[in-house]
Amino acid sequence: MTADAQVQGVPQVVAEPPTRLPMVVAPTVALAACGLGLWSWATLLALVWHSPAWVTVPLHTLAVVALFTVLHEAAHHAAGSLTWVNGALGRLTVPFVSPFGGFPAARYVHLTQHRSGSPEHLTPWNTRGPAWTLPLRWATVDLWYAWRYLSTPGRPTAESAEMLGMLVFLPCALAAVVGTGHGWELAVVYVVPQRLALALVSWCHDWHPRRRPTGYHRMHAERPGRPFYRYTAIPRPRSPEPVAPAAEAPSEFHPLTVTGVRSLTGEAVVVTLAVPDDLREVFRFTPGQHLVLRAEIDGEPVERSYAICACPDEPELRVAIKRVPGGRFSGYAMGLRLGDRVLARPPSGTFTLRSEPRHVVAVAAGSGIAPVLPVVVHLLEKSPRSRVTLLYVNRSGDDTLFADELSEYTRRFEGRLRVTHYRTDERDPSLRYARGTRPFDSIGQALAISYERYLPGGLDPGRIRGLLEARLHPSKVDEWLLCAPAEVAGPVRSALAEHAVPDEAVHVEHFHRP
Repeated sequence: MTADAQVQGVPQVVAEPPTRLPMVVAPTVALAACGLGLWSWATLLALVWHSPAWVTVPLHTLAVVALFTVLHEAAHHAAGSLTWVNGALGRLTVPFVSPFGGFPAARYVHLTQHRSGSPEHLTPWNTRGPAWTLPLRWATVDLWYAWRYLSTPGRPTAESAEMLGMLVFLPCALAAVVGTGHGWELAVVYVVPQRLALALVSWCHDWHPRRRPTGYHRMHAERPGRPFYRYTAIPRPRSPEPVAPAAEAPSEFHPLTVTGVRSLTGEAVVVTLAVPDDLREVFRFTPGQHLVLRAEIDGEPVERSYAICACPDEPELRVAIKRVPGGRFSGYAMGLRLGDRVLARPPSGTFTLRSEPRHVVAVAAGSGIAPVLPVVVHLLEKSPRSRVTLLYVNRSGDDTLFADELSEYTRRFEGRLRVTHYRTDERDPSLRYARGTRPFDSIGQALAISYERYLPGGLDPGRIRGLLEARLHPSKVDEWLLCAPAEVAGPVRSALAEHAVPDEAVHVEHFHRP
């Protein structure tokens, strides 16, 4: 594997740190409690004390607006860092806002609007058509949401099942209430306030911003994961800072001596290179950078870049080289012996992290682990509060580079490094061991906690979406590392873009196969 390290999408302004949320956002939960309390009180006024509709309908409408705000926060995973909290609040509030659909479906359609490119994520149903039809459109926007979702193919089965279940259950329940002769009460308590609330929020969030954008809408479009109560202070737009020109890669080569060649797999080796004392500063590197190696092969100079898989405090450099079919340099490297000399250009590349992110997700496939591993290890050693989730794709255990080192690191960092192995060869023995058939040498080994998981199959788009909507939701991750072939990297990058992960948080190292 050879690679050019890049940071995807260098920003034109200083990137703001991700919004950090507590496990449960107290103001959002309090708003949900207030909305439910107000709705219950207004229902008692209407059904028990027989207060007039002009008293109870405004109270119910205000309660639904409050519950809509909670639903909107949960859709953006802004009600807390715990996924189940957002799911619970969303499912609790959605029946008050609309009888037509489930929370995951509404969340998907709304986030699709954010990804549409419109600065206010406007709903077309609320902003188009003759003026006299707009109030009716605003009051029935949930029907547009349901239609939009049902016309979208390929959604996850569980999500679609929940949508269809709610789409059948709630309207049938309302019809049953009407059938018992309580249609007027249902209209006063539920239907009319709900339609008025939808009309109000549609006007506020879609029609009005189209004509007079407010600070809230601009802020929400830029930072959709920020809770509503943090929009009180709207900062002024920052002027772009000049972008420093990229530093040119060093051009001079220096001879380095091979001091070690260790087999990783049948098709990959780690080559250790000694750095002379007078070149220590020249070859000082940041984890994630790479070396360009040169050798004369069949009378012709051949150059390839390889990621440095050592840590900065080690006295020697190490690079992992995997045999590539038809690869001239990788075939040459398989024959290197102790004492051989290799020309190397000083380290370069920008596949590096910002200072001490709290949670990093790394996606690697095959030899893509080589630049990822030193970045991960260096971060965990230098920042005790950081943690890393590694998604590592290989054909089988026999093809997995640094498998033993990864197991050692998961034990050393005691849960701050969690690794999920994806094995595309479902006959791989590691998958059977993962189901509990591996024999244990001792009781202590049987009771030991493992931070490695083994799953059959690759990291397909469905799995990526599932992770991003649950335990690896973008609101829980500060930065992303991605080093994999196009068939893995492409779907991952697309999924990150769909979930509004900013470009400056995604660090990509591209594969080039000679």
